[in-house]
Amino acid sequence: MQREHTRADTLPAQVTLHVGAELELLDRARHTPRPTELVVAPVELHQRNVQRRLREAREPKDAFEFDDVVGVSRSVLRASDASTTAIDRIDRLTLVREILGESASAPSVSLPVGTGSHDPQHVEQIRTEVETITNYHPERIAAWEDAAGDLYAPIDADTAALLDTALDVERALRAQTAKAVSETELVRRATRELTATDGTAWTGAYPETERLSLMGLSSISATVADFLHALVAATTLDVHVYFREVTGEYLEQRFPSLFDIAEPGVEVFE
Repeated sequence: MQREHTRADTLPAQVTLHVGAELELLDRARHTPRPTELVVAPVELHQRNVQRRLREAREPKDAFEFDDVVGVSRSVLRASDASTTAIDRIDRLTLVREILGESASAPSVSLPVGTGSHDPQHVEQIRTEVETITNYHPERIAAWEDAAGDLYAPIDADTAALLDTALDVERALRAQTAKAVSETELVRRATRELTATDGTAWTGAYPETERLSLMGLSSISATVADFLHALVAATTLDVHVYFREVTGEYLEQRFPSLFDIAEPGVEVFE
């Protein structure tokens, strides 16, 4: 069942939230000399599903350009002649393993109780999850620390230790490579570029785009929310966010709180 479009009072007027309703895309299909709508999906499979629906309805794809958030971020960075290279997961795990090995003899990374220095995949998972929740923004890091302090022992110490581990590993990774530590960091860099250029990085990458539709969301990271936050602050672009029906009502209520920070894209490391 599709929900009516909503604009939360705390969101910029350019942002419209939807639960379901993705088939509205078919109503906007038309022949155009160049795409005017950027359709962004978290995974390639969802992009292909949307394109398949257009084919089945015998509707043209001319009006749409399809990509994911990382691809869009790379286009924004290229428009500013900024680096778009990032290490992949395999290389990152290799570096994490090396960092943990060095830390065993000269501690530089704090580990939660029960986490061994021989388990780089678990440590990388901790780093990734903290990044997803906080995007390493100072306000969210502070909120994590405050929340941990309000918990009962030993959960308070365990929660604080997870944050410390993620921040220690992130710092150590950055000391090992000049490339972005992850594709998520590329999104953060693009977020800052949108702000620093007052939106010209966006218009340089997408001069004809009038609308961005973020589709197929069953969850949303702080990283993506910060990118959208910076985008609507720096441009006049209309942004439509389509949540999947199973989790859509919850996400629709939570989404405005993700915009409740200053300077999206800023990191605690700066």
